Amino acid sequence: MNTWISTPQSSNIEKFRYDNQTRILTVVFNNGGTYNYYDVPENVFTGMKSAESKGSYLSANVKKKYRYARQ
Repeated sequence: MNTWISTPQSSNIEKFRYDNQTRILTVVFNNGGTYNYYDVPENVFTGMKSAESKGSYLSANVKKKYRYARQ
């Protein structure tokens, strides 16, 4: 599992990481919620890492496109 990527500049996301073996993107929100997004391609994770706004990228490219569950 990859190490956590902290996002102190984000108003919505505290940190996130990606496991390329299971293709799970795990996102920890500033409000304390943690969600796993399943079957996320690695290029989507790469895009999120380089996105200026992690929250906007997540909304546009991950939410409502991949299965998820709250931890």
